Amino acid sequence: MELVEGSSPEELTLREVSRRVGVNHRAAYRHFEDKTSLLAAVAEDGYGALLHAMETALQSAPKSDAPERLMALAVAYVSFAIDQPARYRIMFGRRLNEDGRFNSLEDSVARAYSLLAGELRAGQVSRHFADTPVRELAFGVWSLTHGFASLAIVRRLKVKRSLVDSWARQVFAPYIRGLAR
Repeated sequence: MELVEGSSPEELTLREVSRRVGVNHRAAYRHFEDKTSLLAAVAEDGYGALLHAMETALQSAPKSDAPERLMALAVAYVSFAIDQPARYRIMFGRRLNEDGRFNSLEDSVARAYSLLAGELRAGQVSRHFADTPVRELAFGVWSLTHGFASLAIVRRLKVKRSLVDSWARQVFAPYIRGLAR
């Protein structure tokens, strides 16, 4: 992660990773087939951490308040991205599983998506949200949160870290209200 903090994942090499950890460059290939395998492992771990952050956020949101639960997920997503920008760039950079080698990565992505979709479905069942297909709602939430996080990370949105959560709530509130029946 230190190697990609100040650069992009594309600039990372297994040779440099090996040098940094103090082993022969061929040693990295005992653990990772190639650089994409290393990045996929980092992304998989990242999706697990994102899922944990979202689940933790839901623990403090009232079970009967679907809009607040969705807000908690959105704010957790943004906070995760801002607190871990290098990992976030790997997770949401170019698709790492184009060739289908990393099933466990896809499973991690699916678990995070399923949490969001489940909350949207629950909001429909409780009659808080409209009957728009869940997939469309999920992509809307994902696009909004991803855009906000990405703009904040590159400082296009200049907001102090201490204010990110409250500002995110202000930005997301009209969208979440718009989901109402």
